[in-house]
Amino acid sequence: MAIARTGVYVDDYLEYASTLPAELQRLLNTIRELDERSQSMVNQTRQQTKYCLGLASQSTRRGNVNNSIEEDEAVEKMRKEIEGNQDNALSLCTEKVLLARQAYDLIDSHIKRLDEDLNNFAEDLKQEGKISADEPAILPPLPIIPKIEKRKSIYVTPQSKRLDFRDREWDRERDRDFELMPPPGSHRKDFTAAMDIDQPIDPNEPTYCVCHQVSFGDMIACDNETCQGGEWFHYTCVGLTPETRFKGKWYCPTCRSLPQSQ
Repeated sequence: MAIARTGVYVDDYLEYASTLPAELQRLLNTIRELDERSQSMVNQTRQQTKYCLGLASQSTRRGNVNNSIEEDEAVEKMRKEIEGNQDNALSLCTEKVLLARQAYDLIDSHIKRLDEDLNNFAEDLKQEGKISADEPAILPPLPIIPKIEKRKSIYVTPQSKRLDFRDREWDRERDRDFELMPPPGSHRKDFTAAMDIDQPIDPNEPTYCVCHQVSFGDMIACDNETCQGGEWFHYTCVGLTPETRFKGKWYCPTCRSLPQSQ
């Protein structure tokens, strides 16, 4: 009987997954189209910026500080176009991330359905005595992840950067702004809100910070190469804000108490 039900499980799943390839292709094609449009806007912005800088350079060479009314109007018009293109490109990037999330969820739902069917089939085999009742499940149970543990930020974190922090030469140079910082612009808050996508955390993902949680949000790395306090730290856990700018080295609370960091 269980063997007969195998065909039922297979047929049901094949029917369930029959639309997956077409749906994935649609999502990926849309992402590619959005990427081409955003890249076109970036290229246009680059040319417009080059043109504006050229006008300023010509005025400097002529020694004419006061540009003509026509030049001023042209620069102002182009400035507005540049800002518009930046906002549009940002919106397209946001849409691409949302579509990628849809693709991820789509695949994830099919994997979960397959896992469920496999476990149901195993239970049928146990009930019919085909396999031992104490036989371990075909698949391990899915981990239950607390709902509060969500990955909220697309900015650089230990996992997204995937670099050994001892090799982070860029983090030694704090004369420039952190890559952790949100992108500049008047729509920074809108951008952050739009990109806040709830994503479950891998239970095997390493933990950091004084709170011993996974990486999320804005984080900063301790400059002590043998840091035992967590290596990377959430801004809120160490009293920092995204607007904070640093020059020089930063040490976590644990390493600050060590003599060599004084």
